[in-house]
Amino acid sequence: MGRRAYNVLRGYVNREWDRINGIELDTAEQELLEYEVRTQPTKAPAPTNHQEHARRLLGVTADAKFADVRKAYLRLSQRSDPKNFPTGSEEAKQAAEIHRKVHWAFQQLSVDADPTEKRFSSLEIE
Repeated sequence: MGRRAYNVLRGYVNREWDRINGIELDTAEQELLEYEVRTQPTKAPAPTNHQEHARRLLGVTADAKFADVRKAYLRLSQRSDPKNFPTGSEEAKQAAEIHRKVHWAFQQLSVDADPTEKRFSSLEIE
């Protein structure tokens, strides 16, 4: 039973690793195309849309509520916890990288959230 659970988690982390790397590759290609399209070399590069990138990492839509963002974050964070894998393994390294990116994405998306909504959705009542 334990081995089966480990294999399921390992498969999940590998799938998420491929998905996140694909997103970053798409972003890098888009930035390269924007750079090539520019006609004036003195023009500053266009800023990347961190909010959109964070939404793609968490797999939520642009109109998602904070509760949906939080739910996606918790799901990805729990599944990509490096403690679920043997210390020093390749899966643990990939899981740690996914965990770091998911945490960054949640921070980016929670900046604009309503403080009251954040407090009540996480049950932090004063």
